[in-house]
Amino acid sequence: MSIYRCTAVSIRTTPLDFRGNRERILAALEKCKTSSIVLFPELCISGYGCEDAFYFPWVWEHSWKSLIQIAEASGSRTVVVGLPFFQSPYLYNVAAVLRNGKVIALVPKQNLAQTGVHYENRWFTKGEEADPYAVAPDGSEISFGSVLFETDDFNFGIEICEDSWVQTRPGQNLVEAGADLILSPGASHFALGKQETRKRLFGEASRNGAGAVLYSNLNGNESGRLIFEGGSLGFLEGALVTEGPRCHFTDFEFIHLDLDSNDIRSRRARNFRPSGTRESRSKSKNLQRIRIRELPSVSVKERVSPSATEKGRDDYRDFTRAVSLGLFDYLRKSKTKGYTLSLSGGADSAACALLVKAGILIAKKELGKDYLPSIGLDEKNLLFTLYQGTENNSDLTQNSAQALAAELEVPHSSIRIDSEVSSMIRKISEVVGYVPNWESHNLALQNIQARVRSPLIWLLANVNGHLLLSTGNRSEASVGYTTMDGDSSGSVAPLTGISKEFLLAWLRNVMEGRDEILPAIRSLEKILDSKPTAELKPLQDKQEDEKDLMPYPLLQKLEESFVVKGISPSQIDRSVDWENPVEVRNGAEKFLKLFPASQWKRERLPPSFHLDSYGLDPKSSFRFPILSEITF
Repeated sequence: MSIYRCTAVSIRTTPLDFRGNRERILAALEKCKTSSIVLFPELCISGYGCEDAFYFPWVWEHSWKSLIQIAEASGSRTVVVGLPFFQSPYLYNVAAVLRNGKVIALVPKQNLAQTGVHYENRWFTKGEEADPYAVAPDGSEISFGSVLFETDDFNFGIEICEDSWVQTRPGQNLVEAGADLILSPGASHFALGKQETRKRLFGEASRNGAGAVLYSNLNGNESGRLIFEGGSLGFLEGALVTEGPRCHFTDFEFIHLDLDSNDIRSRRARNFRPSGTRESRSKSKNLQRIRIRELPSVSVKERVSPSATEKGRDDYRDFTRAVSLGLFDYLRKSKTKGYTLSLSGGADSAACALLVKAGILIAKKELGKDYLPSIGLDEKNLLFTLYQGTENNSDLTQNSAQALAAELEVPHSSIRIDSEVSSMIRKISEVVGYVPNWESHNLALQNIQARVRSPLIWLLANVNGHLLLSTGNRSEASVGYTTMDGDSSGSVAPLTGISKEFLLAWLRNVMEGRDEILPAIRSLEKILDSKPTAELKPLQDKQEDEKDLMPYPLLQKLEESFVVKGISPSQIDRSVDWENPVEVRNGAEKFLKLFPASQWKRERLPPSFHLDSYGLDPKSSFRFPILSEITF
């Protein structure tokens, strides 16, 4: 009997940071000395988000140089790492298999992700029909393609990320050819509820193959827009055996799946039944096979106990961890000193402040109290908030902003900007020959207030050496309820991937003390008890967002029907379950007018995080023509 320790590493990478990525991979290997197999995520050597830099030969060359250095540290372990590999005239996304200082095989990704946030077909070629051998930069031949790795009593194979999500999985062919374990290196981004989908996916794959599945994933805000959530998984015959930390702030985390060769083969003999077609069984017979001698094993006494902890889905918890990690990684990778935020006393800016605070709390807990100073960050100055009031702002919002900043213990100031607004209106009046008024120039007078705030808050951010946070959410982005070069200004927009409806519910969850990271924030009560308002019209107008637009829950339903379900504009009002038919018809008419007209605004929003099952960021999710007109 042999017990093989199969280790999955979730790791923080940065595109094109070959030295940093390599050092983190080597540091993780140093911690896995007793492992038989060590699995790293997809494209972890180069970083997943290299974009069009994948076309550059120096990216392939430095990836290979890093691979050789990692191979030298492999020893008798089998190490699997991801990188781009060029085999003229094609570029492949491959998992390299290393052992005893050598590259023994390259397994290309067969199915390329091309939906939602993914554009892999732009750079890579499918590996399903590749030649069986590749020529390495040193001229040597390396096995290339789908491979079954065999030992005396234990076999394994590899399928890369999207390969695990398609209906005809390469792993099924490997299982039918004799694989006891399927390794799945991934670069799977965060989205609310997605980890539960992964568990169902890999659980079914493990149950159908009557064997084991080990999954590793990237972790952190890798390249600006996508947040990878770690959360490595180990399954045995359909049961979750071990699960790694998600959205961790550390450089890497790992899990061990210890497999008893006798036990796993006995299980497969009892329970495995071929499920593939005759064609798939034919493919399984034609796989390349590589013999591995003396795969290291561990003793029974060293065997680790299962460590799976089923917490269940909690979108609020996951949102806090993912966005706070995304913001914290922005600081680490941009090497800036913190964030400056225009704190308006409303829900969105409050959420931004809370998420920065959450990142600070997690970093201190997971990385230690000395970590922030070690990378040049001062906890007391990581967030600076400013309230910029006009005659149209109420005492309530000013007091709410001040109370929240005090409760979060962050620096805060308040200024008046009426003189700047008046100065601009006066100068333009001289140009046009009249003074703009609320009856004829409502929108212009609203927008100038928001735009005046932008240069002031940018100046403060520059003086602080900070990034500027933009506070818009997805609901506002869908209908253009934002002032360009005003409240849309910023370095990063952490909330644009989520709806206003969700944000309000999340804030209430925090206020009531149900967040795992943030304490109960009592100053949120007045914010949440007030109707959302831009406070750009005179106070006597009693401006409210939902009066200007429509109820936020209705806006969310319409947006989902149009963007996700693809409902025809002529049918969209009938696709929404809403108690007031007149309100839904009016809302649909307004939405269908504003959504196409606002695409140019979405094109210019700051980089945002992908957080939900869909997003509106045209650079990472939903593309729509800037100029369009919906008619039938």
